[in-house]
Amino acid sequence: MATAANSSSYKITWIDDVAGVKQAVKDLGREKEIAVDCEGMKLSREGTLDILSIATRHRDVYLIDIAKLGALAFEAGLKGLLESNSASKTKLLYDCRNDADALLHLYDVKLAGVLDLQLLEVIHRRNKGQRIEYLRGLKKSLETYVNDRKMEIIKRKGIEEIEESKKKDVNIWAARPLSEDLKEYCAVDVAALFPLQQILKKRKDAGDMKIVLEGSERFADYFRSYEVLPMKEFIWNPFLPQKILLFSSSKSSTGPVEKCRGCRKEFSKTELKISILVQLAWLCGVCKKIELRAKDMTSMSKWLEESV
Repeated sequence: MATAANSSSYKITWIDDVAGVKQAVKDLGREKEIAVDCEGMKLSREGTLDILSIATRHRDVYLIDIAKLGALAFEAGLKGLLESNSASKTKLLYDCRNDADALLHLYDVKLAGVLDLQLLEVIHRRNKGQRIEYLRGLKKSLETYVNDRKMEIIKRKGIEEIEESKKKDVNIWAARPLSEDLKEYCAVDVAALFPLQQILKKRKDAGDMKIVLEGSERFADYFRSYEVLPMKEFIWNPFLPQKILLFSSSKSSTGPVEKCRGCRKEFSKTELKISILVQLAWLCGVCKKIELRAKDMTSMSKWLEESV
């Protein structure tokens, strides 16, 4: 059953039946761009996907109860919607990696047509001559660029509830009825992407957007392409992974290819550095930084020794 609730900023529709999903897919089919986000406990192939949030530029927000519907939701049209390419429908996301991983490995949905605003934010900083070594979280980006006090309060309340649930090892995303605070939190995570996109796209040329769109495809593939996920420190970290945003100034590397022993991605030998923990273990630049900052050196050393 689909139930609607009006907020001063957007209209939220909760959907927990197949008929509601079909109607939502029909409505969303008229949009050139939609904003997408997934929520779940430890969102990834190793966790759950409990809520799929989708928003339009007209401030309509659909919260789809995947915890209840499961694969039926995707069979009702969501799979085709999410797998369509950017030529037919662009999906705005903010760090799509876990979303794409969960969608593919839990529900056989290969997310496509992504414009990842986390990468667009990196381009924004680069064009201003700022450092781009680190990725910036959505909360920080909203505070920096959108400056909407109400959204910031909603995000803060939701994050507090999420952090408290982690301490108790409770999946709040599967609890029904979902709290109004969490519904608002889900809505902000997608509705806010449109004003954020508008701000970040200012003074970006076609070359910038091409880099971001191509990088977004690689970002969507980054986690889901693994058969087995590496040690979490090497992929769940605040650094911009190598070879995601390819700038024209970047020199193409040639020569023998070898896998980084940390993230297990392939690099040319000239792009790798020697591990300080394990003899003859090669690490990419990002994984080398992770190694140098490691708190648990014993488990990391063990991983590097075994990840051949």
